[in-house]
Amino acid sequence: MVIELIDLRNENARQMQPGRFILDRFATPTISRGYREKSKVTVQDYISAKDIIKNRIVWIKGIDPDVAGEWIRFCRGFSQRSAAQGLFVLEVNENTSVTETNLLRVINFSDCVSNYDVQLFNSFVLGNQKQYSDGWKKYIAVCTAAICGVDAEISQTMLQSLDFRVESPLEGIRQIDQMPDFMRRGENGSNHVLWHYRNGDMALLEHRLWSAQVQVLFPMIELERVELIGRYERQIREVLASGGITQYNQILQEPMDVELGTLSYLMGAKMEDGFYTLYIPSEEDRKRIRFLHTCRNQLAHASCCTPEQVEQLLK
Repeated sequence: MVIELIDLRNENARQMQPGRFILDRFATPTISRGYREKSKVTVQDYISAKDIIKNRIVWIKGIDPDVAGEWIRFCRGFSQRSAAQGLFVLEVNENTSVTETNLLRVINFSDCVSNYDVQLFNSFVLGNQKQYSDGWKKYIAVCTAAICGVDAEISQTMLQSLDFRVESPLEGIRQIDQMPDFMRRGENGSNHVLWHYRNGDMALLEHRLWSAQVQVLFPMIELERVELIGRYERQIREVLASGGITQYNQILQEPMDVELGTLSYLMGAKMEDGFYTLYIPSEEDRKRIRFLHTCRNQLAHASCCTPEQVEQLLK
């Protein structure tokens, strides 16, 4: 089977009737001219008899609402046939009235494709890209799916055109908005990413990015916090044993309960003798704790991490 993708808005400028359009598109000139509209043979039977769309799936998009009914009636006019004789897929607006028959089936896109499907698709697309680590691939797959929703084509375009290590996914949407192939995409709304972008609803898109960062980055920050506490558990336990160290109005007793904010505070606080309450000998670890605290604090307050911060987290 060969999939023939047709955009009626671009490819049917003469606004031909469905049957005549299919004949002109797929039949030889002789066979196309051989059909007479006033004959007793329907155009559907003629198309079937001449095997004009044999072994093809004719996938038609860009169907304006005022002609959707014509295309539905055209497809309904075919008699019993095998898949090898050819099939049609019509992309119509969800508000279009369609009555199912034994030869005509309605497939609701939203019942079949979800954000998770696009995320999985992104993972396949990223599989062979060498410039990203596995951590980056996971982050990119989740973020792009969250922002693009169920438009896998826009998601794939972003994956192939954007360097996520230095550019925000929201910058990718700006670039895609300027691409000729997507000028009409999302014009009917339906919660589409480009519709939101063109209407200036950046807060919603930023929230989508933030929700994806929470899914991927928050657990990574937490795992690194646990690792760092394990590395300095003895020093932290000695500080807690002195008593009086509180967090969320509770006295801390176990090192693993110490949050990054508390760690940062203890590292900066000095006792009466001038020594730091918690001394971490490694300057690199001290910087890392403060950095992790900054990132966690941003995410906790619904703010996105920058590409530079993500790069540091994923190192």
